[in-house]
Amino acid sequence: MKIVLDTDIIIYFLKGNEKISKKLLSFPPNDIYTTIFNITEMLYGAYNSKKIEYNLKLIKDFAKNINILHFNEEASEIFAKNKAQLKQEGKLIADFDLLIASIAIVNNCILITNNIRHFKRIKTLQVENWI
Repeated sequence: MKIVLDTDIIIYFLKGNEKISKKLLSFPPNDIYTTIFNITEMLYGAYNSKKIEYNLKLIKDFAKNINILHFNEEASEIFAKNKAQLKQEGKLIADFDLLIASIAIVNNCILITNNIRHFKRIKTLQVENWI
């Protein structure tokens, strides 16, 4: 089983959350991923923080040690289809969340997030909350 860590879960991990750390240790490193959009969200957070250099180093060190999934044509199709469906249902979510979900779906991964409420709107996405 492959997993994709959402930004909130990564932040919990980087802050030393024991529950998250223990769960991650139960997975082989080759089954743990995040997306380029999660890294982007974290970089934005670092540049928007008071400890820019410290946070940038933390994120870059983390990024060196995790598999990063990228957006591709198949994920683009899934993004567009799901965004149209969610708009028709009046249940839109943020584009970054939908991009992350699309990458997880394409790669047949479970998205690990504390933001279950939004991500559950995407019917083909598997999600878990470890918090």
